[in-house]
Amino acid sequence: MIFDLTKDGLNKVHSEMLKEEALIHLNAYEKFMQQVQESGMMIDDNTEAPVFAYKDKLQHLPGVSVGNSGHSLYYGEISPACLHCRTGERSMTVFHTLKCNRSCYFCANMNQANYNYFVKNINNALEEIINADDGNGFNSIALTGGEPLLLPEMTLDFFKACRKRYPAAHLRLYTNGDFLPEDLAKSLAEAGLDEVRISIKADENGYPEGTLGCIETAARHIPATMVEMPVIPGTIEVMKELLLQLDKIGCTGINVLEFLYPWINNTNYSKKGFKVKKRPYRVLYSYEYAGGLPVSGSAEECVELVRFASEKELKLDVHFCSLENKLTSQIFHHNMGIPLMPYEYKSEKDHFIKSIRAYGSNATKALKYFKKHGIEDYHSEAHGLKIDFHPKYVSRIRGLSELALTYNIAEEKDGQTIIREIKIDLVDPEQFDYENDI
Repeated sequence: MIFDLTKDGLNKVHSEMLKEEALIHLNAYEKFMQQVQESGMMIDDNTEAPVFAYKDKLQHLPGVSVGNSGHSLYYGEISPACLHCRTGERSMTVFHTLKCNRSCYFCANMNQANYNYFVKNINNALEEIINADDGNGFNSIALTGGEPLLLPEMTLDFFKACRKRYPAAHLRLYTNGDFLPEDLAKSLAEAGLDEVRISIKADENGYPEGTLGCIETAARHIPATMVEMPVIPGTIEVMKELLLQLDKIGCTGINVLEFLYPWINNTNYSKKGFKVKKRPYRVLYSYEYAGGLPVSGSAEECVELVRFASEKELKLDVHFCSLENKLTSQIFHHNMGIPLMPYEYKSEKDHFIKSIRAYGSNATKALKYFKKHGIEDYHSEAHGLKIDFHPKYVSRIRGLSELALTYNIAEEKDGQTIIREIKIDLVDPEQFDYENDI
């Protein structure tokens, strides 16, 4: 069994060396949360279950499936693009413009690189795709924004060119739907578009008039017409009614997202009483995803919507895409193809490079076992009082009482690839399950 090591949990740790090393990462997390507060956001001190813990509440329900180690929960089917997104292999999302006709307070567009430039200037999305092609093509290609349909002809030309160049790729478009009349929906389908994802801005008072009409129109032409939107805490009843309406008009499905704080517009968030989760990331890292930090209470309402869809036996597919679900592809790409040391293991669950670490008397026991059996698959430091080894050996070494699990990621530094440790968890050797825990 693995325990998420926090400062509150350090009293369970006996090894002073383990405490010292864990504190390096815990202090970094504490400093990060101070920065969140300094940005103007409050922290919800109530301990929330990690998203993957919700799978136990849902996976027994009819039609509900669990994906990506519990970070993705869905009723019905899931978009092929969502499956590709988990690792990001041969999958790419591009834009022509970051300009948008709306100004949603929760939008993370401003966090994108060169935002001010691409509000005024056009990005050559097709050229970006072609330049990124390593010769293996793509499984998924998406056009996003800003609002892509501010440039309808360019959007059409993009999908025509992508379909011609990559006939097997899944093509999708993100839009708010404000500029999607029926003739354009038909033309996009003819250009080869497989899926459109329409965003809806909903609050406790409902959603804009005309929203459903746009979706119903698109559904007549585009093979998969989806809604993708964050679930704002306190909107659960509005969202349930929306699901029922989407089911009636033939919408393919909806991706419900964790509502995020994008490090801007903190006044709007504070006025509404929103707070950031106590531990917004399971593993603290410099993630490239621009969306921001999860707001407390949103995940619970997303989970309730998946349960609601199952209970009502909707035809509508409902997928809860958590923030953690969006982060796995970056870790996958960082650690992809990295040669591992004999004592390292790359997790298929979260793609981190991991190893078991023993300290003090536990390190002595492990080292004795390895020498007795002629095993050299370990790394020893501190005169044998600290030793890293492969997780598969935990159950084979008798008498271990306390271990650590390290999380590592490959990075480029000064032209070289280094492996950096970014988290330590506590391991109970007696209850450790190599097949399921990591």
